[in-house]
Amino acid sequence: MQYKREESFRYEFNSPLNATFKLIKLATADVDSNEGKMLIIDISGGGLKMSSHLELPDPKTTKTSIEMDIELANETLEVQGEVVWKNSYNSSFQYGIDFTYTDKESQELITLLKKHIKQSKQPKEE
Repeated sequence: MQYKREESFRYEFNSPLNATFKLIKLATADVDSNEGKMLIIDISGGGLKMSSHLELPDPKTTKTSIEMDIELANETLEVQGEVVWKNSYNSSFQYGIDFTYTDKESQELITLLKKHIKQSKQPKEE
């Protein structure tokens, strides 16, 4: 597995976070796929590690771009990224995704992620 250890902030969820994704580009062709379910294992400002039962093309042979809807701190964030690695894991697949957005959008994601972490540490009211 490839990791960008030079990144200063990577958050691993205690329980993987449910999210959805769809294919938007395969090689040079634009596509409009149905939504698929994914679990986010960890995330940083530059990308994430996800798991899905859906098999995506091998990034070594086909450039694959996806659009993801991620809910953090009760807000839904739509981000795009490119599949950079793929591993078979039990009866599913794990993927490394590099986000394809601006530094400003990266900061917005990190701000939301920090808010999500803070909210998840607060005791729930009964």
